[in-house]
Amino acid sequence: MIDTGFALAAICLIATIMLLSLYIGWAKQRMVDTPNERSAHVEATPTGGGLVFLSVWGAALAAAALLVPGQGSGALALGPAVLCLMWLGWLDDRTPLPASIRFAVQFGCAGLFLLLWPWPALPEGWTGPLALVALLYLVYSANITNFMDGIDGIVALQMLGFVVGAMLILPTNVLSLPLMLIGAAVLAFLLFNRPPAKLFMGDSGSAPLGLFVAAVTLAVAAANWRYGLALLLLQGVFLCDSAVTLLRRFLRRQNVTQAHSEHAYQHAKRRWGHARVSYALFALTMLVQLPVAHAVAWHILPFWIAAIDLVFVALLAVFFRAGTARTD
Repeated sequence: MIDTGFALAAICLIATIMLLSLYIGWAKQRMVDTPNERSAHVEATPTGGGLVFLSVWGAALAAAALLVPGQGSGALALGPAVLCLMWLGWLDDRTPLPASIRFAVQFGCAGLFLLLWPWPALPEGWTGPLALVALLYLVYSANITNFMDGIDGIVALQMLGFVVGAMLILPTNVLSLPLMLIGAAVLAFLLFNRPPAKLFMGDSGSAPLGLFVAAVTLAVAAANWRYGLALLLLQGVFLCDSAVTLLRRFLRRQNVTQAHSEHAYQHAKRRWGHARVSYALFALTMLVQLPVAHAVAWHILPFWIAAIDLVFVALLAVFFRAGTARTD
């Protein structure tokens, strides 16, 4: 499986680079993100790159399901849900859709994953409540990843941090190839999205990646809750920034679903720029979150250390003014 997986990942990486190079030329004429008062960029930039790298990932995932024994369940559960959300994002990138349609499709994609993944048997009476929590987490992760996709490279780097962390922490399993392949596709995209970005992923990339991360976390947690907790720690930057921001906006009685630029990373970007913030957050994930996650997963540290770690990251978000109004 490893040799075939590396070969598919290499093909995925090269194919994504080639197709994104072609896509940028097309998108410059037809899919451009024009700056507005909330934007972190100042120049019109092609967008919608998520359609390309996730389509390549989907094709590679299908090939993995056919060529590698035992990979069918992961591909069947993850592929349809992620790719369906990708197409919703692509349509929204081209012509903004009503929030009701977006949420309906997001819940549908989340429910599709929950239906297709082979969950272990649960104690009587727990299926409904746990399914509801899982559904809300999937949709929440899709949306906060979309919200956090506001500066160059931030989502791609955090996604790579999650993939690397998951590959280092988890034993080889049915999710290893989907993780490896999406890591290759996102790495190829990062070559075009690193500061200063030549291409944005758009809603066709950010929301599906958020769904993917949550889906993998739930699937892992169902088999081993410590591994699932470890994967949750790898999402700490996005979870804590978004939670603090949403809470503060809610307490000020503001519309928490309305677009804004009050996240901690957005305040930090206005002071230090795209590159410093995106790479600093990547370093936080790799140098702090990953070691703690690994130690929690493998019983080196008690599980409650995870709560202390997330409180620490949340306090960092508070320090960098998450959820406070812009003063510039």
